[in-house]
Amino acid sequence: MTISVLMSVYCSEKAEYLDRALHSVWTDQTLKPDKIVLIEDGQLTNELYSVIDNWQNTLNDKLLILKNETNLGLTKSLNKGIQHITTDLIARMDSDDISLPNRFELQHNFMKLHPEISVLGGRLQEFNDENRCLGIRNYPTDSEKIKKYICKASPLAHPSVMMRTSIFNSLKYNEAYKTSQDIALWFDVLEKGFKISNLEEIVLHFRRDSDTLKRRNKSKALNEFKIYMKGIKKLYGIFSFRYIYPLMRLIFRSMPKVFIRKIYDGKIRKAMLNKSQQ
Repeated sequence: MTISVLMSVYCSEKAEYLDRALHSVWTDQTLKPDKIVLIEDGQLTNELYSVIDNWQNTLNDKLLILKNETNLGLTKSLNKGIQHITTDLIARMDSDDISLPNRFELQHNFMKLHPEISVLGGRLQEFNDENRCLGIRNYPTDSEKIKKYICKASPLAHPSVMMRTSIFNSLKYNEAYKTSQDIALWFDVLEKGFKISNLEEIVLHFRRDSDTLKRRNKSKALNEFKIYMKGIKKLYGIFSFRYIYPLMRLIFRSMPKVFIRKIYDGKIRKAMLNKSQQ
């Protein structure tokens, strides 16, 4: 089975992060992808263009660059990229994270052995700019547990997933959502009857810098709330106790950022997420 990596880059992102991300999905990989599709989402910085030019010279036709004249946002950029993918599998990747060297080999082999699985994620290790380990995120591996877990939190780490390209014959990222588009997609995947799983191995190093929590603003929280409410209705109908979970998330996300940071970085959040996966 063939693999394409799907990435998007925006002007505010750091050139050294993009360079490291591309290095991780090509140079480091024990199983290299057949294609890397990179969307330039609007005008970029000279530093970013320099990194992209260097990789274009290295990868030649293995790197397909798509240019948005103006910034369209991640959701539309991903849909645009998918239209140019002809491989069997799509591996998502963000421009500031690092894929582990055996990520594609592990995911490819699993998808080959489990044709019933359409979307596959894995565990991730969070790190910061000092490369300090901030913890490991675990996700449920069983498809039925994932269907229950999604009402509480995302059952997949978006930049860690590998998806069968065929699911996009009937699905796409919902362009009504500029953020949290991945959660909306997972609800749609489950509604269509496709199965999701996660590897027990760590497949990605997820960068969590000082701006991560800043991006979790009230507007994004409200957008996420709408996605969860609509998604739960799709999977469980109008009458379900599960609506309490997105309501609790919205209340939490509306609290002062100092309080949110303490919870986010603390043991309480990790314990709650781990318990909800059992």
